[in-house]
Amino acid sequence: MKRLLAIVLVLAMAVVSLSSCSGGGGGGQSGNTLSKDDIVIMLGNSITRRGDWSGLFPNNTFLNYGIDGAETSQILSRLSAALSRNPKVLCIMGGINDFIHGLSVSTAYNNLRQIVIRSKAAGVIVIVQATLYTGADYPNSTRINPKVTELNHMLNGLATAEGQTWLDLNSTMAENSTLKVQYLLTDNLHLNSDGYAEWADRLNSALP
Repeated sequence: MKRLLAIVLVLAMAVVSLSSCSGGGGGGQSGNTLSKDDIVIMLGNSITRRGDWSGLFPNNTFLNYGIDGAETSQILSRLSAALSRNPKVLCIMGGINDFIHGLSVSTAYNNLRQIVIRSKAAGVIVIVQATLYTGADYPNSTRINPKVTELNHMLNGLATAEGQTWLDLNSTMAENSTLKVQYLLTDNLHLNSDGYAEWADRLNSALP
């Protein structure tokens, strides 16, 4: 009798384990509630563009609107094209190229704010993703990363004020205001596969 109970217990645990591993989304997490017809747009610069979002989210429909080398003004210029696809969700990240090119925090913020305001007005759910820090060995990182901190503080307030989602990727991907080397390519700016996997896991939990 005890042996039979033990077998039943093992089988029950196996069923629970299998059910917890099912679902969509990235990184092995349980799936978000989006249907395949719900479009998610990733809008940003080359850090966004290099992500294999369709591969990371095989059960969802992701469109990649990342632009190599784009400042926030150029990202904003592509917003109308993105919204014309009638997305359910728009995920925005930008600002690092502004700071690399010596532009101000207020310039980056105002452009990103327009993206959030216009997307919200179009009935789109906006996920405001924190601008990622550079690695410690990136040129002028000590000048750039304090601007990233300031911008992210402002973006957090914007997302809260507009009732949108704030996703602070730096909370797990950065340490001491620099991106962890485990997530970076050797250029200390772009992400490796581990970086995108972590991003996808965090984003999956933020999606509706």
